[in-house]
Amino acid sequence: MRVLVRTAGVLMIFAAIVLFFWQDIREYFTDQVNDRLITAYQAGDDDVKLNPIETFVTGARQDTKGINIGDDMAGVLEIASADILEPVYMGPLSEEKLRNGVSFLEDTDNLDMQNIPIAGHRVEGAGIRFNYIDRASVGDEINFITRDETRVYEITEMFEVDPSEVGVLDQTAGDPQELTLITCEEYNPETLLFEKRLIVKAEIVEG
Repeated sequence: MRVLVRTAGVLMIFAAIVLFFWQDIREYFTDQVNDRLITAYQAGDDDVKLNPIETFVTGARQDTKGINIGDDMAGVLEIASADILEPVYMGPLSEEKLRNGVSFLEDTDNLDMQNIPIAGHRVEGAGIRFNYIDRASVGDEINFITRDETRVYEITEMFEVDPSEVGVLDQTAGDPQELTLITCEEYNPETLLFEKRLIVKAEIVEG
Protein backbone atom coordinates (compact mmCIF):
# COMPACT_ATOMS: atom_id res chain seq x y z
CA MET A 1 0.00 0.00 0.00
CA ARG A 2 2.81 2.36 0.91
CA VAL A 3 4.48 1.69 -2.43
CA LEU A 4 1.27 2.56 -4.27
CA VAL A 5 0.92 5.80 -2.34
CA ARG A 6 4.51 6.76 -3.11
CA THR A 7 4.09 5.86 -6.78
CA ALA A 8 0.90 7.92 -7.00
CA GLY A 9 2.68 10.84 -5.32
CA VAL A 10 5.59 10.67 -7.78
CA LEU A 11 3.18 10.53 -10.73
CA MET A 12 1.26 13.54 -9.43
CA ILE A 13 4.49 15.53 -9.01
CA PHE A 14 5.58 14.52 -12.52
CA ALA A 15 2.20 15.52 -13.97
CA ALA A 16 2.38 18.89 -12.20
CA ILE A 17 5.86 19.54 -13.61
CA VAL A 18 4.72 18.64 -17.14
CA LEU A 19 1.69 20.92 -16.86
CA PHE A 20 3.79 23.78 -15.52
CA PHE A 21 6.30 23.52 -18.39
CA TRP A 22 3.80 22.37 -21.06
CA GLN A 23 4.12 25.46 -23.25
CA ASP A 24 7.92 25.24 -23.16
CA ILE A 25 7.73 21.52 -24.00
CA ARG A 26 5.38 22.17 -26.94
CA GLU A 27 7.58 24.98 -28.24
CA TYR A 28 10.69 22.78 -28.04
CA PHE A 29 9.08 19.83 -29.84
CA THR A 30 7.47 22.09 -32.45
CA ASP A 31 10.83 23.70 -33.19
CA GLN A 32 12.40 20.25 -33.54
CA VAL A 33 9.67 19.06 -35.92
CA ASN A 34 9.88 22.29 -37.93
CA ASP A 35 13.65 21.84 -38.28
CA ARG A 36 13.15 18.28 -39.54
CA LEU A 37 10.47 19.37 -42.03
CA ILE A 38 12.56 22.26 -43.33
CA THR A 39 15.74 20.18 -43.60
CA ALA A 40 13.86 17.43 -45.47
CA TYR A 41 12.22 19.97 -47.77
CA GLN A 42 15.55 21.56 -48.66
CA ALA A 43 17.04 18.10 -49.25
CA GLY A 44 14.27 17.27 -51.74
CA ASP A 45 12.58 14.62 -49.61
CA ASP A 46 8.85 13.92 -49.95
CA ASP A 47 7.73 12.79 -46.49
CA VAL A 48 8.70 13.21 -42.84
CA LYS A 49 7.60 10.60 -40.32
CA LEU A 50 6.95 11.79 -36.77
CA ASN A 51 7.20 9.54 -33.73
CA PRO A 52 4.19 9.19 -31.38
CA ILE A 53 5.59 11.62 -28.80
CA GLU A 54 6.16 14.32 -31.44
CA THR A 55 2.66 13.82 -32.79
CA PHE A 56 1.07 13.97 -29.34
CA VAL A 57 2.98 17.01 -28.07
CA THR A 58 2.82 19.15 -31.23
CA GLY A 59 -0.64 18.12 -32.44
CA ALA A 60 0.79 17.74 -35.95
CA ARG A 61 -1.22 15.61 -38.38
CA GLN A 62 0.24 12.87 -40.57
CA ASP A 63 -0.93 9.94 -42.65
CA THR A 64 0.63 6.47 -42.78
CA LYS A 65 3.66 7.81 -44.68
CA GLY A 66 4.11 10.83 -42.43
CA ILE A 67 3.73 14.51 -43.33
CA ASN A 68 3.84 14.99 -47.09
CA ILE A 69 6.15 17.82 -48.08
CA GLY A 70 6.89 16.84 -51.67
CA ASP A 71 3.53 17.97 -53.05
CA ASP A 72 2.11 20.02 -50.19
CA MET A 73 4.93 22.28 -49.01
CA ALA A 74 5.44 25.56 -50.87
CA GLY A 75 8.42 26.83 -48.92
CA VAL A 76 9.60 28.22 -45.61
CA LEU A 77 8.61 31.54 -44.02
CA GLU A 78 11.25 33.23 -41.88
CA ILE A 79 10.75 36.38 -39.78
CA ALA A 80 13.84 36.61 -37.59
CA SER A 81 12.55 39.59 -35.57
CA ALA A 82 9.49 37.58 -34.51
CA ASP A 83 11.30 34.25 -34.02
CA ILE A 84 9.22 32.69 -36.80
CA LEU A 85 10.53 29.87 -39.00
CA GLU A 86 7.56 27.93 -40.35
CA PRO A 87 6.78 25.47 -43.14
CA VAL A 88 4.32 26.97 -45.64
CA TYR A 89 1.80 24.59 -47.20
CA MET A 90 -0.08 24.90 -50.46
CA GLY A 91 -3.81 25.63 -50.27
CA PRO A 92 -6.58 25.07 -49.71
CA LEU A 93 -6.37 26.11 -46.09
CA SER A 94 -7.23 23.32 -43.65
CA GLU A 95 -6.93 22.65 -39.94
CA GLU A 96 -4.43 19.88 -40.69
CA LYS A 97 -2.11 22.30 -42.48
CA LEU A 98 -2.48 24.88 -39.71
CA ARG A 99 -1.47 22.19 -37.22
CA ASN A 100 1.64 21.43 -39.26
CA GLY A 101 2.67 25.00 -40.11
CA VAL A 102 1.12 27.94 -41.98
CA SER A 103 -0.71 27.83 -45.31
CA PHE A 104 -1.83 29.53 -48.50
CA LEU A 105 -5.59 30.13 -48.50
CA GLU A 106 -6.79 28.65 -51.80
CA ASP A 107 -5.65 25.75 -53.96
CA THR A 108 -4.96 28.25 -56.76
CA ASP A 109 -2.64 30.43 -54.64
CA ASN A 110 0.97 30.44 -55.82
CA LEU A 111 4.24 32.35 -55.73
CA ASP A 112 3.53 34.10 -59.04
CA MET A 113 0.58 36.04 -57.58
CA GLN A 114 0.87 39.77 -56.96
CA ASN A 115 -0.62 39.38 -53.46
CA ILE A 116 0.29 36.08 -51.76
CA PRO A 117 -1.92 35.31 -48.71
CA ILE A 118 -0.58 33.13 -45.88
CA ALA A 119 -2.63 32.26 -42.79
CA GLY A 120 -1.46 30.86 -39.47
CA HIS A 121 -2.69 30.24 -35.93
CA ARG A 122 -1.67 32.27 -32.89
CA VAL A 123 -3.36 30.01 -30.32
CA GLU A 124 -1.02 27.02 -30.55
CA GLY A 125 1.13 28.24 -27.65
CA ALA A 126 4.07 30.53 -26.98
CA GLY A 127 6.58 30.62 -29.82
CA ILE A 128 4.48 28.42 -32.14
CA ARG A 129 3.28 29.39 -35.65
CA PHE A 130 2.33 33.14 -35.69
CA ASN A 131 2.20 33.49 -31.89
CA TYR A 132 5.05 36.02 -31.80
CA ILE A 133 4.15 37.87 -34.99
CA ASP A 134 3.33 41.05 -33.06
CA ARG A 135 7.04 41.27 -32.19
CA ALA A 136 7.70 42.19 -35.82
CA SER A 137 7.71 45.84 -36.90
CA VAL A 138 7.37 47.86 -40.08
CA GLY A 139 10.72 47.72 -41.87
CA ASP A 140 11.58 44.20 -40.70
CA GLU A 141 12.64 41.58 -43.22
CA ILE A 142 10.70 38.46 -44.20
CA ASN A 143 12.34 35.65 -46.16
CA PHE A 144 10.34 33.18 -48.24
CA ILE A 145 12.65 30.24 -48.91
CA THR A 146 11.92 27.69 -51.63
CA ARG A 147 14.03 24.84 -53.01
CA ASP A 148 15.17 27.17 -55.80
CA GLU A 149 15.51 30.64 -54.27
CA THR A 150 15.02 32.99 -51.35
CA ARG A 151 12.70 35.95 -51.83
CA VAL A 152 13.18 38.88 -49.47
CA TYR A 153 10.26 41.08 -48.42
CA GLU A 154 10.03 44.15 -46.17
CA ILE A 155 7.11 44.71 -43.81
CA THR A 156 5.23 47.84 -44.88
CA GLU A 157 2.08 47.70 -42.72
CA MET A 158 0.61 45.96 -39.68
CA PHE A 159 -3.06 46.54 -38.85
CA GLU A 160 -6.29 44.90 -37.70
CA VAL A 161 -9.42 44.29 -39.76
CA ASP A 162 -12.80 42.70 -39.21
CA PRO A 163 -13.04 39.09 -40.45
CA SER A 164 -15.41 40.25 -43.21
CA GLU A 165 -12.87 42.71 -44.67
CA VAL A 166 -11.40 40.62 -47.47
CA GLY A 167 -10.11 43.55 -49.50
CA VAL A 168 -6.65 42.89 -48.06
CA LEU A 169 -6.53 39.88 -50.39
CA ASP A 170 -7.15 41.86 -53.59
CA GLN A 171 -4.74 41.39 -56.50
CA THR A 172 -3.50 44.68 -57.98
CA ALA A 173 -1.96 44.29 -61.40
CA GLY A 174 1.21 46.32 -61.88
CA ASP A 175 1.98 46.68 -58.17
CA PRO A 176 5.06 45.05 -56.62
CA GLN A 177 4.53 41.56 -55.29
CA GLU A 178 3.60 41.37 -51.61
CA LEU A 179 2.88 38.89 -48.84
CA THR A 180 -0.28 39.22 -46.77
CA LEU A 181 0.08 37.35 -43.48
CA ILE A 182 -3.20 36.72 -41.66
CA THR A 183 -3.85 35.57 -38.10
CA CYS A 184 -6.55 35.85 -35.45
CA GLU A 185 -6.70 38.72 -32.95
CA GLU A 186 -8.87 39.90 -30.02
CA TYR A 187 -10.39 36.73 -28.57
CA ASN A 188 -13.79 37.26 -26.94
CA PRO A 189 -14.33 34.71 -24.12
CA GLU A 190 -18.06 35.40 -24.14
CA THR A 191 -18.58 34.49 -27.79
CA LEU A 192 -15.56 32.13 -27.99
CA LEU A 193 -14.61 33.90 -31.22
CA PHE A 194 -11.69 35.99 -32.44
CA GLU A 195 -13.26 39.28 -33.43
CA LYS A 196 -10.38 40.75 -35.45
CA ARG A 197 -7.69 39.64 -37.87
CA LEU A 198 -4.12 40.89 -37.64
CA ILE A 199 -2.73 41.66 -41.11
CA VAL A 200 0.97 41.97 -41.92
CA LYS A 201 1.79 43.33 -45.37
CA ALA A 202 5.31 42.90 -46.79
CA GLU A 203 6.57 44.10 -50.19
CA ILE A 204 9.22 42.27 -52.19
CA VAL A 205 12.67 43.86 -52.26
CA GLU A 206 14.75 40.98 -53.67
CA GLY A 207 13.94 37.79 -55.54
